[in-house]
Amino acid sequence: MNFFIISTLALISYLTLDIIFDDYLWMRNNDFTIILQNNTFPGEKLLFQFFSYVIQLPILIGGLQFMLSNKKVESILYIFLCIFGFTSNGLLKNAYHQPRPYWVEDEIIGIGCNMEFGKPSGHAQTSVIIYFSYLFIFYPSTFRLNKFKVTDNEDRNNDEESQFSNGLVAFLNVFAFLCIIMTGLSRVFLGVHSIGQVTLGWIYGVYIVLNYQIYCHEFLLHYIKNQLQIKNDDDVKFQRMSIFISAIFIFIIIIDITLLELNRKLFNQNEEEINKWLLKITYCKNKEIGQYTKDHTNVLYNACFLHGTLFSFIFSFILGCFFSQGSFNSLEYQNQMEYKTVNFKICRLMFFLPMLLPLPLLLIQTYNVYITAFLIFIPVIFIESWYITIMYPILLKKYKYQIKGEFLEQKLGYYEQLSQS
Repeated sequence: MNFFIISTLALISYLTLDIIFDDYLWMRNNDFTIILQNNTFPGEKLLFQFFSYVIQLPILIGGLQFMLSNKKVESILYIFLCIFGFTSNGLLKNAYHQPRPYWVEDEIIGIGCNMEFGKPSGHAQTSVIIYFSYLFIFYPSTFRLNKFKVTDNEDRNNDEESQFSNGLVAFLNVFAFLCIIMTGLSRVFLGVHSIGQVTLGWIYGVYIVLNYQIYCHEFLLHYIKNQLQIKNDDDVKFQRMSIFISAIFIFIIIIDITLLELNRKLFNQNEEEINKWLLKITYCKNKEIGQYTKDHTNVLYNACFLHGTLFSFIFSFILGCFFSQGSFNSLEYQNQMEYKTVNFKICRLMFFLPMLLPLPLLLIQTYNVYITAFLIFIPVIFIESWYITIMYPILLKKYKYQIKGEFLEQKLGYYEQLSQS
């Protein structure tokens, strides 16, 4: 626990410095951003926009690896960690409730038009998590900080397959570092974050990703794999984990609601200032149907609140695994898939298409953030998670596309036995 204590003390120290120098960093950011925006070279805007949006690519690749590779558990943990980054950032933004530079400073152009609060930078925080965690989760040899050693044959084989030369390891880490720096710099150039907001996002991201990598990853990886390999019907899989995650979910929702209400009724009471921010957002978005209001669910504290509810994906996914009680053997799955035809693999992917059906519900605008969150946003997340963990394995089995070692593979007659008992 020495690193956790040291890193926590370092985080507290930086937070103290951030409070002291917040105004100074804001003023220096104004000068820096104006220089960046007024002295551009051809293609600079596209370059920074690229690094601002490409951050979503590793998450999509993680989802594809879940669908296509045998690293199902690694993919799940990677997506979980990214979701935790989004969730924590939403909570932190409502806690700080600091505006974005283009909302306040008339000299700064809002090239990016983000509508929630700006501190800490979500792109900066999650870029650290997304890029570095992708390396150490899918390619463990790129990091040497694991607390637990590989002990079983399956993980030993995976570890051997992912060994890289020292030169390639250095290149991948330097490349990830450069992507993180460019992501933060792009947010400053686009006028949506100050230097202080970006730096604070990096600090939170480093704190989360290093402590997770050292203390949590190997434990969770082995725990989930062991739960999926339980063969005794008397043992209930994911029972303790589902209870633990349920408690965390309730705790996060309580904090999320508390921060939302504090922002609505205490922190943001200057109507003139709020209207100025909303006018800047409206102008940046080129909205033609009227100005955004503070009741719009995608602006200010409402948007941060919705980000905080993203933890419901982790909660619902673990509950889905608990209800499914399926098993998974990655080596057996990999061996079986090697002998399957391309048509067979494509047909299996088609079973993911029903996940697109609930997505149009997210376009519904209610102007009540609680209705949006608890009657639309969270239910859609539950539907998606439970389709993957419950319906998808059942459909594969029903239409004879299930293979040995399948993720959450259903045993013959399991639900019939459950109903009889």
